Order: sequence, then structure tokens, then C-alpha cells
Amino acid sequence: MCGRMGVSHCDSCLRSAASPLPPFCAKCGAPFGAGCCSGSVPCCALSLHEGISRDILLELKYKNVRALGIPMGRLLGETFDSVRADMLIPIPLHISGRREYNQSLLLAEGVSSVWGIPAEDGALIWRKNVGSQAGKTGHSRNMMPPDAMEASKSLDGLSVVLVDDVYTTGNTMRTAISAVERAGGTVSSVLVWSRRVPSQENEASWKGIDADRA
Repeated sequence: MCGRMGVSHCDSCLRSAASPLPPFCAKCGAPFGAGCCSGSVPCCALSLHEGISRDILLELKYKNVRALGIPMGRLLGETFDSVRADMLIPIPLHISGRREYNQSLLLAEGVSSVWGIPAEDGALIWRKNVGSQAGKTGHSRNMMPPDAMEASKSLDGLSVVLVDDVYTTGNTMRTAISAVERAGGTVSSVLVWSRRVPSQENEASWKGIDADRA
């Protein structure tokens, strides 16, 4: 970014990443409210997955700049209006993941500090070792079993907001929404830092990122 010394991030650079997209369907990616969507859930993204927004996320996700997570989440919470919900739930790390922290949990904690809605870690877990979506392209991204996640039964009757870092195909989000609904909960909306335009992009090809860490 700008290279300012003595801080983990420059607030001006961080805020320059915000270019909110119109709400879209968390299940299919179409504009929210489109007639083709049944049970559509609105998803709000702070920006497209490009430029400084992408650079900041890579710093958080792969370069161990953990201090970025909560400020990024606060920016999400300041950018989008609070909704009526009982809980913020981050998408959990994949079973095969080797990161030291869950970047989505940090984002959720940042949103929580603005919205006043608690962030709950552990309410969603992976049931099957489906592996990270990173490094997969095309059809292989869409082969995740629909029951790959399980939600805590404590969500029965509660309304939740799901929080994640990037929206690509919607496959992970569909799986998470299904898990919450099977547990008796309702997903009122979804928040993500950025949205990647659907493509054959392979995260393992990103400069400086190897397949094992993606």
C-alpha cells in the first residue's frame, strides 16, 4: 500500500478499498430479488476482488498480517447498515487448512464492534474434508457435498448473518446457508469483503502464493 511506517495498516489505504456493490443473491450471485431466485438471501460485498482490496486481503490471508482483520471488519460494519439478527457467524476454516487464524472470524469480530451483534465462532463446522476451494477451477469448485457443513443446534429459531472474506461461485455460501437452515436457524444476510467475478482464476497461480497455503 502506501508504505506508512509504524502501523500495521494505513487507515486511508484501507478505506480506499471500499467500493460497495449492489446486493446480490448469496446462493446464485444474481442481483438480489431476481424472480428466478427462490429463498434468496442478500449478500453485500465491500468491493470487487481486485486492486487494493485484493492486495489488502492477501496481506491478511496469506502474509500473516493478522492486525488487518478487525479493522477490515469494522469498515464492513460502517459501510453497510446493521440488520436484525441474533448472531454473526464466520465461515470456518477448512479442515485441511493450515492457517494460524480464521480471517473470517476477525472480520466478524470487527463487524460486531460496530453493529453490537455478537460474533460466534464454532457455530458452523466442516463435516467432510472437502479441502479448500483455493486452487480449484470450473466444475471442481461446484462439487462440494451439500451436507459438507454442520451448524450447532443452538441456532434453532435464531436469525444469523454469515461473514466471509471472498465470494466466488457461491458454493461455500450455499453449503453454509443449508447447514444453518437444517439446524432450524435463518440466514438474514451475508457480508463479504470482496466478490470475485466468476472466472477460471486459480488462486494457486497468485504471485507469491503456493498451492499448499492457498
